[in-house]
Amino acid sequence: MDLWLWALIGYLSGSIPFGYIVAKLKGVDITRVGSGNIGAANVGRTLGIGYGILVALLDISKTFIPTYLAVVYGNEFTGFVTAMFALIGAVASIFLKFRGGKGFGAFTGGYLALAIATNAWGPIAVLVTLWITIVGFTQMTGLANVVTIITAIPLHAMPATRVLLPYIVFGAMVILYTHWDNILLMLEGKLEEQRFSNKKRSITMRR
Repeated sequence: MDLWLWALIGYLSGSIPFGYIVAKLKGVDITRVGSGNIGAANVGRTLGIGYGILVALLDISKTFIPTYLAVVYGNEFTGFVTAMFALIGAVASIFLKFRGGKGFGAFTGGYLALAIATNAWGPIAVLVTLWITIVGFTQMTGLANVVTIITAIPLHAMPATRVLLPYIVFGAMVILYTHWDNILLMLEGKLEEQRFSNKKRSITMRR
Protein backbone atom coordinates (compact mmCIF):
# COMPACT_ATOMS: atom_id res chain seq x y z
CA MET A 1 0.00 0.00 0.00
CA ASP A 2 1.22 3.49 -0.82
CA LEU A 3 2.97 5.28 2.05
CA TRP A 4 0.73 8.32 1.80
CA LEU A 5 -2.39 6.17 1.93
CA TRP A 6 -1.16 4.81 5.26
CA ALA A 7 -0.52 8.39 6.37
CA LEU A 8 -4.13 9.29 5.46
CA ILE A 9 -5.45 6.23 7.29
CA GLY A 10 -3.39 7.20 10.32
CA TYR A 11 -4.61 10.80 10.26
CA LEU A 12 -8.29 9.89 9.91
CA SER A 13 -8.05 7.24 12.62
CA GLY A 14 -6.21 9.59 14.96
CA SER A 15 -8.80 12.30 14.27
CA ILE A 16 -11.66 10.28 15.78
CA PRO A 17 -12.56 12.33 18.91
CA PHE A 18 -13.51 9.49 21.23
CA GLY A 19 -13.61 11.72 24.32
CA TYR A 20 -16.06 14.05 22.62
CA ILE A 21 -18.17 11.14 21.34
CA VAL A 22 -18.34 9.30 24.68
CA ALA A 23 -19.28 12.47 26.55
CA LYS A 24 -21.92 13.37 23.93
CA LEU A 25 -23.49 9.94 24.37
CA LYS A 26 -23.86 10.87 28.05
CA GLY A 27 -25.42 14.20 27.12
CA VAL A 28 -22.33 16.30 27.87
CA ASP A 29 -20.37 18.63 25.60
CA ILE A 30 -16.91 17.90 27.02
CA THR A 31 -15.46 20.96 25.29
CA ARG A 32 -17.56 23.15 27.59
CA VAL A 33 -16.87 21.56 30.97
CA GLY A 34 -13.81 21.16 33.17
CA SER A 35 -10.67 22.03 31.25
CA GLY A 36 -12.57 21.91 27.96
CA ASN A 37 -10.19 19.22 26.70
CA ILE A 38 -11.57 16.12 24.96
CA GLY A 39 -8.95 13.81 26.48
CA ALA A 40 -9.38 10.96 28.92
CA ALA A 41 -8.35 13.01 31.97
CA ASN A 42 -11.11 15.61 31.54
CA VAL A 43 -13.66 12.92 30.70
CA GLY A 44 -12.63 10.96 33.79
CA ARG A 45 -12.95 13.96 36.07
CA THR A 46 -16.28 14.95 34.53
CA LEU A 47 -18.08 11.63 34.03
CA GLY A 48 -16.16 9.31 36.35
CA ILE A 49 -12.96 7.33 36.18
CA GLY A 50 -14.57 4.44 34.28
CA TYR A 51 -15.36 6.67 31.33
CA GLY A 52 -11.90 8.18 31.52
CA ILE A 53 -10.32 4.73 31.26
CA LEU A 54 -12.62 3.87 28.33
CA VAL A 55 -11.58 7.01 26.44
CA ALA A 56 -7.91 6.37 27.23
CA LEU A 57 -8.12 2.86 25.78
CA LEU A 58 -9.95 4.11 22.69
CA ASP A 59 -7.42 6.91 22.16
CA ILE A 60 -4.55 4.43 22.45
CA SER A 61 -6.26 2.00 20.08
CA LYS A 62 -6.96 4.58 17.37
CA THR A 63 -3.21 5.01 16.91
CA PHE A 64 -2.02 1.53 17.87
CA ILE A 65 -4.18 -0.34 15.35
CA PRO A 66 -3.26 1.55 12.15
CA THR A 67 0.40 1.80 13.19
CA TYR A 68 0.74 -1.90 13.93
CA LEU A 69 -1.06 -2.85 10.70
CA ALA A 70 1.23 -0.50 8.79
CA VAL A 71 4.26 -2.31 10.22
CA VAL A 72 2.79 -5.74 9.46
CA TYR A 73 1.71 -4.97 5.91
CA GLY A 74 4.46 -2.47 5.17
CA ASN A 75 7.55 -1.97 7.30
CA GLU A 76 8.77 -0.09 10.35
CA PHE A 77 9.14 3.19 8.46
CA THR A 78 5.57 2.90 7.18
CA GLY A 79 4.46 2.39 10.78
CA PHE A 80 6.47 5.44 11.85
CA VAL A 81 4.78 7.66 9.25
CA THR A 82 1.35 6.27 10.13
CA ALA A 83 1.92 6.92 13.84
CA MET A 84 3.08 10.48 13.22
CA PHE A 85 0.01 11.37 11.18
CA ALA A 86 -2.28 9.65 13.67
CA LEU A 87 -0.82 11.83 16.42
CA ILE A 88 -1.33 14.93 14.26
CA GLY A 89 -4.95 13.88 13.78
CA ALA A 90 -5.43 13.50 17.52
CA VAL A 91 -4.38 17.09 18.26
CA ALA A 92 -5.80 18.62 15.05
CA SER A 93 -8.88 16.55 14.23
CA ILE A 94 -10.59 17.13 10.93
CA PHE A 95 -13.84 16.24 12.71
CA LEU A 96 -13.45 19.06 15.25
CA LYS A 97 -12.36 21.86 12.92
CA PHE A 98 -8.69 20.94 13.47
CA ARG A 99 -8.92 21.07 17.25
CA GLY A 100 -8.28 18.08 19.46
CA GLY A 101 -6.86 16.71 22.67
CA LYS A 102 -3.40 16.93 24.15
CA GLY A 103 -2.36 13.79 22.27
CA PHE A 104 -0.71 11.67 24.95
CA GLY A 105 -3.08 8.72 24.54
CA ALA A 106 -2.62 8.79 20.78
CA PHE A 107 1.15 9.07 21.20
CA THR A 108 1.08 6.06 23.53
CA GLY A 109 -0.74 3.94 20.95
CA GLY A 110 1.84 4.69 18.28
CA TYR A 111 4.69 4.15 20.71
CA LEU A 112 3.36 0.77 21.86
CA ALA A 113 2.84 -0.42 18.27
CA LEU A 114 6.38 0.50 17.24
CA ALA A 115 7.92 -0.72 20.51
CA ILE A 116 6.19 -4.11 20.30
CA ALA A 117 7.18 -4.44 16.64
CA THR A 118 10.82 -3.81 17.62
CA ASN A 119 10.69 -5.93 20.82
CA ALA A 120 11.37 -2.98 23.14
CA TRP A 121 9.63 -4.65 26.08
CA GLY A 122 12.03 -3.34 28.73
CA PRO A 123 11.47 0.36 27.98
CA ILE A 124 7.71 -0.26 27.77
CA ALA A 125 7.72 -1.67 31.31
CA VAL A 126 9.84 1.21 32.65
CA LEU A 127 7.69 3.94 31.09
CA VAL A 128 4.36 2.38 32.08
CA THR A 129 5.59 1.95 35.65
CA LEU A 130 6.86 5.54 35.74
CA TRP A 131 3.57 6.98 34.47
CA ILE A 132 1.45 4.93 36.89
CA THR A 133 3.72 5.87 39.81
CA ILE A 134 3.55 9.61 39.11
CA VAL A 135 -0.24 9.57 38.68
CA GLY A 136 -0.61 7.42 41.77
CA PHE A 137 1.34 9.84 43.97
CA THR A 138 0.24 13.15 42.43
CA GLN A 139 -2.96 12.43 40.44
CA MET A 140 -1.54 14.90 37.91
CA THR A 141 -1.76 13.28 34.49
CA GLY A 142 -0.20 16.28 32.78
CA LEU A 143 2.93 15.97 34.92
CA ALA A 144 3.04 12.22 34.31
CA ASN A 145 2.68 12.71 30.55
CA VAL A 146 5.49 15.23 30.28
CA VAL A 147 7.94 13.38 32.56
CA THR A 148 7.27 10.04 30.87
CA ILE A 149 7.78 11.23 27.30
CA ILE A 150 10.95 13.15 28.22
CA THR A 151 12.27 10.04 30.00
CA ALA A 152 11.57 7.98 26.89
CA ILE A 153 14.12 9.92 24.86
CA PRO A 154 17.31 8.87 26.71
CA LEU A 155 15.75 5.47 27.37
CA HIS A 156 15.66 4.81 23.63
CA ALA A 157 18.86 6.64 22.76
CA MET A 158 21.04 3.65 23.60
CA PRO A 159 19.33 0.76 21.75
CA ALA A 160 19.51 0.75 17.96
CA THR A 161 15.89 1.78 17.42
CA ARG A 162 15.53 3.00 13.87
CA VAL A 163 12.01 4.39 14.18
CA LEU A 164 11.24 4.61 17.89
CA LEU A 165 13.59 7.45 18.80
CA PRO A 166 12.51 9.75 15.91
CA TYR A 167 8.86 9.06 16.77
CA ILE A 168 9.45 9.80 20.45
CA VAL A 169 11.26 13.05 19.66
CA PHE A 170 8.42 14.08 17.35
CA GLY A 171 5.87 13.08 19.96
CA ALA A 172 7.74 14.96 22.68
CA MET A 173 7.60 18.17 20.65
CA VAL A 174 3.84 17.73 20.13
CA ILE A 175 3.15 16.84 23.77
CA LEU A 176 5.29 19.69 25.13
CA TYR A 177 3.42 22.08 22.84
CA THR A 178 -0.05 20.87 23.86
CA HIS A 179 0.92 20.81 27.55
CA TRP A 180 2.81 24.12 27.50
CA ASP A 181 0.27 26.10 29.53
CA ASN A 182 0.19 23.34 32.13
CA ILE A 183 3.98 23.24 32.23
CA LEU A 184 4.17 26.97 32.94
CA LEU A 185 1.58 26.64 35.72
CA MET A 186 3.46 23.68 37.22
CA LEU A 187 6.71 25.66 37.22
CA GLU A 188 4.90 28.48 39.02
CA GLY A 189 3.31 26.03 41.46
CA LYS A 190 -0.18 27.11 40.43
CA LEU A 191 -1.46 23.96 38.74
CA GLU A 192 -3.91 21.98 40.86
CA GLU A 193 -5.60 19.22 38.89
CA GLN A 194 -8.91 17.94 40.22
CA ARG A 195 -8.88 14.42 41.60
CA PHE A 196 -10.50 11.55 39.77
CA SER A 197 -13.78 10.19 41.03
CA ASN A 198 -15.76 7.02 40.48
CA LYS A 199 -18.87 9.14 40.25
CA LYS A 200 -20.09 11.67 37.73
CA ARG A 201 -19.68 15.10 39.25
CA SER A 202 -22.07 18.00 38.96
CA ILE A 203 -21.56 19.69 35.61
CA THR A 204 -21.74 23.41 35.01
CA MET A 205 -21.68 24.16 31.31
CA ARG A 206 -19.24 26.89 30.29
CA ARG A 207 -20.79 29.55 28.05
